[in-house]
Amino acid sequence: MPATTLVCPHCEKTVEIQVSSVTRSRPCPECGQVVMLQMAEKTTKTKRRALLMQQNEPPAAAPASQTRVEPAYEPQPLPGDAFERMRMDPEIKQFRKRLMIGSGAVGLIVLVLVVWSLMPSASAPQKAKNAGGGAGQEKLSAGNEKEKPVQPAMPMLTPDEALPPVNSGNLVFRPTGSSNLKTAAQLPAASVSNENLAKLAAAQDVLTKFLEAPTWKQRVIMVRDKLRVAPLMSIYYSKNADGPIAFDSIVEAAEISPKFSEHVVVFEGGGRRLATVEHTSSGPLVDWESFVGAGDMAWSDFLEQKRAAPALFRVLVSPAGHYENSFGNPAVLNCYSLRNISEPGAKVVYGYARKDSQLAKGLDYRLQQSADATVPMTLMLKFPVDAPVDFQVWIHQFVRYGWVTP
Repeated sequence: MPATTLVCPHCEKTVEIQVSSVTRSRPCPECGQVVMLQMAEKTTKTKRRALLMQQNEPPAAAPASQTRVEPAYEPQPLPGDAFERMRMDPEIKQFRKRLMIGSGAVGLIVLVLVVWSLMPSASAPQKAKNAGGGAGQEKLSAGNEKEKPVQPAMPMLTPDEALPPVNSGNLVFRPTGSSNLKTAAQLPAASVSNENLAKLAAAQDVLTKFLEAPTWKQRVIMVRDKLRVAPLMSIYYSKNADGPIAFDSIVEAAEISPKFSEHVVVFEGGGRRLATVEHTSSGPLVDWESFVGAGDMAWSDFLEQKRAAPALFRVLVSPAGHYENSFGNPAVLNCYSLRNISEPGAKVVYGYARKDSQLAKGLDYRLQQSADATVPMTLMLKFPVDAPVDFQVWIHQFVRYGWVTP
């Protein structure tokens, strides 16, 4: 075992101590105090450490008579607590310092983010208060400089405020305990007189009988201008089904003039149609032609014959853009879609008028003035000579707006 010469930190004498690679402490041969050989502990402000000196190698071949037997020393345990020694380790202290600095930085960032997120919500009420204070304050008098804040405006609608009553209109509802749907009647306007209400009630009664008539022959006695209309009704019902007209209700009775009133008929399938009633000295009469959209001849006959002579028809008009055959120049012609309701599934045709004509300008004006997609008009129509197709016609004349003959 090699001997190491060092200075004892206790008696400060130079001594030789037998050490090995696993030796941690040895007692001093002079004073007997334990000397730490490979670890120093900071116990006071004065640093003490064992000074390792150069090793004295034992002689290579010493005589047996001169060999000195060194006393055997056992390893001694380190003084103090192991946790305290680990806590004083410089590397652990440095790691703990970095951990504390990192934790502090993260906490600071989180605090800044929280404060930043709260700043807009905190500043908005202050801005509103400042704005309201600047706009809502007024001077009490010319001699008094004190300002009085304006009372905050009350909400436009408070929970206790009574809402205005809602008028009933075209509403379909199911009464309590009933499985049948009913239609709400329109409330009469305050300006409508009792006489007008009586006229509208009588017109609605006649219209109901008109719809419920079993045949057209019973129906014709309730139509206006029956002598002229009867032949047209005979032709019409020879091509279309006769019998009662199934309807659900009659809503929206309105007087459009002292002579006429309009009523909306709601069919069982959900469709609607406008019915016009004329008030005469002999009683109210229904305008059958406008109700079914009848013309001078059947719509299907007109298309099949491609009649070149003008004929009167009641049609729904809307703008279109179909150009072909002899009507293929959109720079010269205006195109309109014409739909007739007199026959179920009737074909839609295209009507044309010259762009620079008064007829086209009048049609465009009425279409622009109407809020509906289609406008009811009474027109004179005709096919061109030798028409190649049955869905392109000339609009010969504008007769009137609407379907009712005055």
